[in-house]
Amino acid sequence: MTNPSPGRGRTPGFTFIELVFVIAILAVLAALLVPAVLGVIGAADSLRCRSHLRQIGAAYRQYMMDWGDVWPPILTSEAPTDLLKRIEADTGLRAAPARPAADWGQPGPHWSIVLYPYIEDIRIYTCPADPKAGLRGRDVLAPGKEHSVGLLDAPPESYALNVILFRTADDMRRQAGCLWGTKGDADFSGLQSCTTRAEQERMIPSLEARILFFCGASGQTVGSQFNVPFRASGLVERWDWHPRRASAAFADEPGSGSNYLFGDGHVEYRDTLPGLWEWGYDIGRPRPNRP
Repeated sequence: MTNPSPGRGRTPGFTFIELVFVIAILAVLAALLVPAVLGVIGAADSLRCRSHLRQIGAAYRQYMMDWGDVWPPILTSEAPTDLLKRIEADTGLRAAPARPAADWGQPGPHWSIVLYPYIEDIRIYTCPADPKAGLRGRDVLAPGKEHSVGLLDAPPESYALNVILFRTADDMRRQAGCLWGTKGDADFSGLQSCTTRAEQERMIPSLEARILFFCGASGQTVGSQFNVPFRASGLVERWDWHPRRASAAFADEPGSGSNYLFGDGHVEYRDTLPGLWEWGYDIGRPRPNRP
């Protein structure tokens, strides 16, 4: 009788140790590949985001040309009925019903509303990296913000106008921590929400180097009146989304960042929060040197 050859009776397959070894290798590969894949996706989203900002900036400039260099309104109370009807016909988004004055009243023509005829694509207002992309209406809004809605069931508005350049009341500028226009001085008393380019350039030196729009508004829908809340720190709330969402507003964590459109029309990606001067909080101070 011949002895069976070694291993002839062994069941094919991995041993437990071999299986653990394979899993460990796969885990290492995943740890190496996933950040790279996310980085590629984040870079692609960031490029699309910059394209959105450029389109918004171009619409903004065209609006000003058509309206005699008057900047788009921020907090006016008249609803642009004809324009809202056009948006509904194009997108199916209906204007929110009027509310009593005790409930903040009806939102006026937010910048995203008045710029729509120059963009004609509601999708431009949502950054592809926005974690709320694909949501609508109440699913987008932060709690207690329902009164600010201009359009029903609208998608998220990822981009925000740097409203500190527009605030009219001294108490609002003080709330935002501004270092200008907070002492009741006559030079700033005429600064209106529908101000002109000439007036802004006279009051705000180097206006072209200030942030005009930025990516990272949080918790509001397209057409909402108050889409950028103020914080106790004085800076508008902003989230980093590229290539991943930061854990909190202003977290400025490694691997996150935002896109910014400046007054001269160029777009920059920043992985750190821009300084007070670029936001326009300390316009009386000289422009800092960039490293």
